[in-house]
Amino acid sequence: METNNTGQGNMYRIKVRETLDPAKTEWFGGLTVTLLEDGGTLLTGPFPDQSALRGFLDQLWNLNFTMVSVEKVGNGFHHES
Repeated sequence: METNNTGQGNMYRIKVRETLDPAKTEWFGGLTVTLLEDGGTLLTGPFPDQSALRGFLDQLWNLNFTMVSVEKVGNGFHHES
């Protein structure tokens, strides 16, 4: 993911195979957590740059989540300074 020339990041949708316990979703910060009918979980939200996205994906990997997909769903979001 690149940061666009306006200093904004991008919105991403990350699907994992596991069902997340809704009581523990605070770990995911500002991401929207959606439980799916197939038992998976969809995490949607902004990442300010590629290193933030990579760090989050590394944390999911370290917690033994199985990533099904990572999809860019929008260009930019307003980033407060």
